[in-house]
This record gives sequence, C-alpha cells and structure tokens, in this order.
Amino acid sequence: MTLTELARLAYVSTSTASKAFSMSPEVSEQTRNMIFDIAKKHGAFKKFYRSEYPNCVIALICPEFDSSYYSALISAFQESLSRLNAELTVASWNFSHESIEKLLKYYDKYQTVDGIILINSPIPNTHSGAIPTVTVGRVSQGVRGDIDITLDQITAVREAVKHFKSAGVTDIGFIGDKYTGSREKNLREAIREIIGEGADIAVSAKAEERFEAGGYAAMSSIIESGRVPRAIVCAYDRIAYGVMRAAADNGIKIPEELLLVGFDDAPASAYTTPALSSINHSIKESAEAASRAIISKIRGEEYDSDITISCPLVIRESMNCVK
Repeated sequence: MTLTELARLAYVSTSTASKAFSMSPEVSEQTRNMIFDIAKKHGAFKKFYRSEYPNCVIALICPEFDSSYYSALISAFQESLSRLNAELTVASWNFSHESIEKLLKYYDKYQTVDGIILINSPIPNTHSGAIPTVTVGRVSQGVRGDIDITLDQITAVREAVKHFKSAGVTDIGFIGDKYTGSREKNLREAIREIIGEGADIAVSAKAEERFEAGGYAAMSSIIESGRVPRAIVCAYDRIAYGVMRAAADNGIKIPEELLLVGFDDAPASAYTTPALSSINHSIKESAEAASRAIISKIRGEEYDSDITISCPLVIRESMNCVK
C-alpha cells in the first residue's frame, strides 16, 4: 500500500497522511489515530505507528570512525534526519566484508530499523532488500540500493589535472593507501583524457600506514627514490598533511617546487601552511539528499532513485602554479 492509497481510504490528502506519520502538530490526534488504524488494518506502514516509539530509526553504516570525513558525515546526517523527525543509529564495518554482512543481517532480523544508509560501502548479495536502503558513494557495480547517490569526484579530478596542465605541469603523482584504489583510478583516467592517451600517473605510492603517518612515510620514500613529481594528488587530506611535513623536512617548497591537492576538504585544510587545495565532498548536500530520499521511500512518497552530487575543487595556495 502506498501513502496515496492510504490517504484515499482515510479521506485525507497525501500531505496530511505524510504529516501524520511524521508526528506533525498540524495533524490532530484524532485524525492521526484514524490514519494509523486504517494502516494497521491493512498491515501497512507498521514501523510508523509503534506506540512505544513513533519516530523512524535509520541505521547509518560507514567503513570506519577514525576518518574526519566520516565523523563530519555522521554529524550532518544527525542534523538532517533530526529535522525530518527521524533518529540515527551508527555502525562501522571496518573494511571487513564479513562484518557488513553481519551488520545488515542484524538490522534486518534482530534490531529492525526503518531504513539503512550505506556510505562508501558495498551491498552484499546476501542482503534481503526488505528494508529501504540508500547507498552514498557506492563502491560496487553489483547490488545497489533502492536509492543510489553518486558523488561526482571525477569532474573535480579532471579540473585539477586541467589546472596543472594549464601551467605546463604533466608530471603528476598519487599517494594513497590500501583503501583508496578508486581515487587512483579516477586520477589515471583524468590524466589520459586530458594530457594524452599514453600519459599515466608519474609516481604512485601506497602507504602501509594511514592518515598523516602514511602520507609522511610515502612521501619520504618518493624523496629517497629521487623521483619527486611536480604535482601530487593525495587520496585524502590527512595523507596530504603528512606529505606536507615530509616535504618541509626535506626542503621541498610547496607550491614553488611541489603542487599538492587532497580529497575531502577537511576544515583544517584551509589553515595549513600553505593552505591545502582539496576536493570538497559536499557533505551537507549529500546528507540532506540521502535523508530526504530515504524518508520519502519509507513514507511511500515519490523519490529520485538516482541522485548525483557535485564535488567542487577548492583551489588554495598549495595549487598556485609557478612555471
């Protein structure tokens, strides 16, 4: 049963039925109870009329909690879902596919939630699909959720490569870790598209450690090799912070001798010396879009199943090209 069908049976507008389920004060208690009674009679919208807890509960699943990017996303979702009279519960799968299978099974069978939002996380083939699911930054081309929100990073990566090329810089490296292969792939595609079919990443370093320590170690190894590219794209800002320190410790000036750009546009990036250029992931926009979409899906309202969020390149001092 859709929300429109329920509203028709209750002789109210679809908007009134929706407001009843969101516990809006615009709907009287008498009307709300009448709508709930009809929904109960038809076995529909069960999770909305639970007397013990009327608000929707949404499970947010992300790869980890250590990253400042995911911390910021969680806060943004908390804020956007709260405005929609929904509660948030959060879990991490720690980059373990076994863990994400267990989490989805847990939410599906044991601690029933109204919806699931997966951030940069795959959906296992074993997922039942019974609970409305949104993917943000889907990492697999296989199973998808009811709603797929794509973060358009590749456009910003192309802009960064064009920026380098406009200053005559085609010697571009990449520093990431074991979890950032997709960003290296995007950079490689952008280089071949903009610089030339035969072009490729000049130097690629995959740090064993993560975050600042990984960036420092990877940059140090590049410096020791004697093959320092003119520009480096880092998989995320905290890696770039380590790269900046390693460059400074070895007398390499940014941006005069090394151009640098990261991902995530962490708040600290505007305050580093020099200020770090970065690709902004539009965290608030992503959270708003995902929150509205999943609540609409749960309520039986219309929603977009495919949403694209732009991720702008923020150019700061670290990309001030000097020929």
